[in-house]
Amino acid sequence: MHLTEKVFLFQKRYDMIISLKAKEVKTVKLTLTQSSKYSETEVDIRYANMEPRLQKAIDLLQNDTKIFSVRSDSGMRMIKSENILYFESVDEKTFVYSEEEVFSSEMKLYAVEELLRTSTFVRISKSCILNIDYLDSVKVLLNGKMQAILSNGEKLIINRHYVPAFKKKLDG
Repeated sequence: MHLTEKVFLFQKRYDMIISLKAKEVKTVKLTLTQSSKYSETEVDIRYANMEPRLQKAIDLLQNDTKIFSVRSDSGMRMIKSENILYFESVDEKTFVYSEEEVFSSEMKLYAVEELLRTSTFVRISKSCILNIDYLDSVKVLLNGKMQAILSNGEKLIINRHYVPAFKKKLDG
């Protein structure tokens, strides 16, 4: 992803991913303790103000993955939100796009948006919700619109009304 730098911290079986924006790197005190006297993993987070990057770390720790029931030609299937590129509404039907397949869903777009409010998804038009984890680059277009180019090469239009929320999600 061109827009953020990813820093990976590893401790044996536990992976924590913290995305830091290059120009806003703030120090985070991180203390990791391993001992056989612990029977379970416990995380204690101390902070002055809730920041978007802290919320992302909390969501990751809480395994905030949503699972959607979708329909394909082969029948019903469950798909994790992290495997979804975007949702699109066409003629009052909701479609779910993954890298491999396009599915349909019974959910309305507003319900999907509310369910994924604190995730990496952001509404980019009246009919589309994008997972920014699959965003490769962004191109500025005329009339205040933007074009999102996804990791699979697909291009989506970001309506000018949704540009501020899109930028805010990227900065988060």
